[in-house]
Amino acid sequence: MRRTEFEGMDQNRMEEVLKSAEIGHVAFNGPDGWPRVTALNFAYDGRILWHGAVAGERFECLKKDPRATFFAVSLQTYLPSHFLFEEDASGSSVAFKSVVVRGQCGFIEDPAERCAVLNLLMEKYQPEGRYRRLTPEDEMYKKVLRMTAVFALTPETMTGKFKFAQQKSEEERRRIAGKLRERGNPADLLVAEEMIQTIGPT
Repeated sequence: MRRTEFEGMDQNRMEEVLKSAEIGHVAFNGPDGWPRVTALNFAYDGRILWHGAVAGERFECLKKDPRATFFAVSLQTYLPSHFLFEEDASGSSVAFKSVVVRGQCGFIEDPAERCAVLNLLMEKYQPEGRYRRLTPEDEMYKKVLRMTAVFALTPETMTGKFKFAQQKSEEERRRIAGKLRERGNPADLLVAEEMIQTIGPT
């Protein structure tokens, strides 16, 4: 990474991103040599887990070449230039936490494990419940389970990028954090806290 001040290799911080991000993107090799990328909902248990059809381009490509790269962002907000400058547009930026994972993608075949992954996805995206948990024996789910592939990307490398204006002075970061608190969006408040943490104790 060119800007090393943004690089984060702390495993716990990277895993927090993977556990809290709502949408991820997986890239894989297409048969014509062009890379493919698709957005998906996912869960993380040490592996990147998602489901899809037992057919189609992604399924066939990953079966042929299991190498994949996965990308997720868990927190982001725009930092307008006028937080610091009246006219200079080059002062605009974005604050975010992201992780890139590279690894090998496989298919989970065991019926009980497949249901466990699908239940993990339901717990993440529908925490209020109000559904019947999936089991291989449940007649209600047998047809959909036959038509559903469950993917697992096992990480080989993982790199985080935590961009909270570290390239700017402490005074500028405090000013930006103050402006974010004034703007007051939920993401703004979280980013302001992260930005102050980059300064450290006074």
